[in-house]
Order: sequence, then structure tokens, then C-alpha cells
Amino acid sequence: MRRVAFVCVVALALLSGCAGGSSAQPASSGTPAGADRTTGAAGAAGLPSGIVVVKEDFATRTKTLLVYDITTGKLLASAAAPAGADVDRREAFDATMHRLAYVTDCEMQVATLTEGAYVPSGRWQPPQAFGAGKQCFGFPTFGEDGRLRATIGATASEPGRVVSVDPVQDGAPPSDEGVGGLRQEKTFRIAGLTESDVRADVRGDTITGLTVTGVKPGGDVVSDDFWYDCDTRLDKTAFLCVSHGSAGQYYGSVALATLDVPAGTVTVKQVAPASKTPRATVLPAPDHKRVAIHDSTGWYTTSLDGASTPARQPLSDQQDIGDILFWG
Repeated sequence: MRRVAFVCVVALALLSGCAGGSSAQPASSGTPAGADRTTGAAGAAGLPSGIVVVKEDFATRTKTLLVYDITTGKLLASAAAPAGADVDRREAFDATMHRLAYVTDCEMQVATLTEGAYVPSGRWQPPQAFGAGKQCFGFPTFGEDGRLRATIGATASEPGRVVSVDPVQDGAPPSDEGVGGLRQEKTFRIAGLTESDVRADVRGDTITGLTVTGVKPGGDVVSDDFWYDCDTRLDKTAFLCVSHGSAGQYYGSVALATLDVPAGTVTVKQVAPASKTPRATVLPAPDHKRVAIHDSTGWYTTSLDGASTPARQPLSDQQDIGDILFWG
């Protein structure tokens, strides 16, 4: 049986546990696809809920975010991203995608959606008191409380510090929120399956991703083994998993893994049936009740509990929409 060490996605690892143990993705307003979302207190409109992709013009070195309604295939909105901004992390946007946080030249910046473009609206200098050498911000993440958190001086072996700012207080000194979490790996097993190995990547007390491997009961270690990458965190203990290949889909092509940390076990169940198209892209809906699945044959949605058959969606008819990011 293969044993695979999971490589952490540091952005999720460092920050999913920094905002009071919240999910790796900020809370959504739950607005249906195609409807405008607003930030209640500020009344600031963001992007509508939908499948978010990015298109890059290499000639002009510009990126444009596009939002599509998966159920109609229609383009709902577009927005130009700031030069040099990293836009592929959902947690770098606030709940309605009205603001975007990113790092350039060690500084943290916030851009606010204004008439179809994210316009820089705030800039913060990194504190230099947390270690030797030049200190830089890392992996800015919006919390459910509206504050923006980032790390200072964190590495694979050093926890660094977590700091936060109010995204509307341009340049205000960041607040120190304490020591970050150290990275480690923990081993679990699939409940009821002897020949199994689950590697969990942990940052502090937050599990950020899993690699699930094992052998079907009574199967051959070579021909009946399976391997799932569980990179999409739904909450503290639940992860969406994708089969690593077209063979060995014991739990289907897409699965849901739920950890029982005290017991040291993981329960895995099928979300979508086995498929001949490996390595699908899976995007949980903001309400975490549905999941979008994209492969070489098109776009599909199904319920996260696996109780329904994946249904092909009209977005499948759109060609070359861009690089898929997330369901915002």
C-alpha cells in the first residue's frame, strides 16, 4: 500500500485557525447565484454569487475576474484585479468579495471593488519586531469578524506571529494576536478499514488537509488500492476529496472525509460516483449543501450528502471561460 505524505497548502494552514477556529473559507451571505450581495453594515456591494474564474492577458499583464451562474451559463459580473495581486485564494476576499487583500513587496494591501475594478484603498507596513532580517506579511485572510489577518515570520518550522488590521483603517499599526501554529503531520485510519492510512496536515490545532490511501477490503495491495487528495476544507473536521486517478475509486470520484479526532479515525463516503475522467475540480457551494464538479466532459452539481446523481449544468456550454478559482 502506498503511503503518501500530504503537502500542505500553507495559505490555508496558517490562517484557517487564526480567526477563532473558523472555516478556511469566510462565511458567505448565502445569496443565490445571480443575486447581488451586500455588506449589511457598510451597504457596500460586492460580486454576485457564482463560479469565479480568472483570465489573464499576458500581453498587458492584467487579470480579470469573471463570475458565472452555473445553472444558466450566463456571465454575471467581471472585475479587473490589481496588478500583481494573488486572486486564487477565496479567503483573500471578504464575505461578499467587495474587498481583496494581497501582498506586494512585503506590504499588505487592500483593494475595494469600484465600478468594475478592484482599486487599492489601503496599505500596511509589516512589523519588524518578530525576528531577524526583513519581515514580510504572508497569506492575508479575512475573518468572519471583518478583520484582516496575516502572518509575520512564519515558515515550515517557525510559527511566526499572527497580526490583524481593520481593512478600512489605512496604514494603522497591526494588532498582535499572538504566536501562530507550528506545522506537523498526524496519522489517522479509516474507520472499519484495517488497510488504510490517512495523513493529516496540521497547523497549530487546525487540520488543513488530508491524503487518504488504503486497500479495498479483501483486495490486492497493488490492484485494489485507492488514493484521495482532500484539499478542500469545509469545516474543522470535514473535507472534500478527489480521487487521484480513474482507477481505485472505492469511494467514487468525489468523496467526503470526516474526522473523529479523539478516536483517531476518518469516515469516508461517496459524493459522486466513479468516473473515467480523473482529477476533477470540486467547488463547494457557499452554503456547503451542494458541490460543483468540473471535468473534461463539463460542469455538474450534486448534493454534498451524496443523495443525488450529479446533474449536468448549462455552464458546460461555455468554452474557455478561464482558470477556475472557487464558487463564491
